[in-house]
Amino acid sequence: MKDSEEIRALEEFVLNNPELERLEGMLDTFNVFETLKIVNVELKHSNFLAWLFNPNENHSLDSYFLRQFLKTFYSENKELIDSELSLFDFEIFDYSDVEIRREWRNIDLLILIRGEGKENKKVAIAIENKIKSSEGQDQLSRYKKIVDKEFEGYIKLFIFLTPEGLEPSEDGWIPFHYEAIAGLLEDALKYKKDYLSENVYNFIDQYKTILRRYIVGNGEIEDICRKIYSKHQKALDLIFEYKPDLEFQVSEYLQKKLATKSNLIFEPATKRYIKFTTNVLDNKIEKLSKGWTKTGRIFLYEFNNYKTLRLTILIGPGNQEYRKKIYDFCVKKSDLFNTANRKLSMEYHTVLSKPILSEKDYEEGDLEILKSKIDRYLDKFLNNELKEIDKYFEEEWIDQKSF
Repeated sequence: MKDSEEIRALEEFVLNNPELERLEGMLDTFNVFETLKIVNVELKHSNFLAWLFNPNENHSLDSYFLRQFLKTFYSENKELIDSELSLFDFEIFDYSDVEIRREWRNIDLLILIRGEGKENKKVAIAIENKIKSSEGQDQLSRYKKIVDKEFEGYIKLFIFLTPEGLEPSEDGWIPFHYEAIAGLLEDALKYKKDYLSENVYNFIDQYKTILRRYIVGNGEIEDICRKIYSKHQKALDLIFEYKPDLEFQVSEYLQKKLATKSNLIFEPATKRYIKFTTNVLDNKIEKLSKGWTKTGRIFLYEFNNYKTLRLTILIGPGNQEYRKKIYDFCVKKSDLFNTANRKLSMEYHTVLSKPILSEKDYEEGDLEILKSKIDRYLDKFLNNELKEIDKYFEEEWIDQKSF
């Protein structure tokens, strides 16, 4: 029944979707950033901004973009900025000796202005750029301390650049937004068109397009997408589940690797979740789960493959007395079950959690490198920890009664 319902949803999506035709027409234009799948890769956005900020790069904009960026930032935040600076300073600074640093001491962008501006002011501007990720713990505080220490005598500005202009967690950092970047790019294309080569013009225009399309929003495209999703939610959710993206390729690779191990037993897998157990655990632990697995297995390994890749062991929902018995057993062996010793949750309790691939690994998107990291981890885990866990249950687990 479920398969036939899914097929009907897909048929409706294909047969009755004029909005999709319209959307495809809008998007059916070559864009290098989309082709290279780097739309949401923060370091690529930072690289592009560094290129535009640098007056000595080959874009032919000289200091125009940097000046406009700083003047716009100042005009929106002048009440938060050191009173030693004015809007006019950013107009008359000599940018010929400006220095743009990328990933200096892990700071996304650092702009140093040392020219003969008004009263010979020197300015250090740190920019932390966040597209899809969140702040690291104490990240902004650490960066501010570094800049304060290394650039004595400079006026400092700390800019927290996000799509929405989110408030930073650290005092002294000032929020700024990608809507301003998109507007500045549109101005550059409009007012500096005669100075730009065709290649540079197209490159900047394509970057402006992906900002509008994916980062700061495009009202018309967003409206069409909402209509399509509202009308065809079931079909789109199904398509997304089987979308052949990097996560799908990682999932396929993992499943093929694990399938060669005769001591493993698998639950039905999806792109995001691969659940399995071992022959030992399957014989030792009763199948008392409710609402989680069709097999009733209540204690399972699970690869969680969404933006990162992590191996966990979960006590799923089911008989609470039996869940407590498994929990107590795992807590006794903290060297094997590194997250067990927390209050037992009512439904899903993680007793082991091991990171394999980071968000940055997925952003960089090299499948062969990801496979190599997966191989190294699996070889170590399957030949060591997994065997130790099997041994622990085989030798110590005792079921005194059936639940």
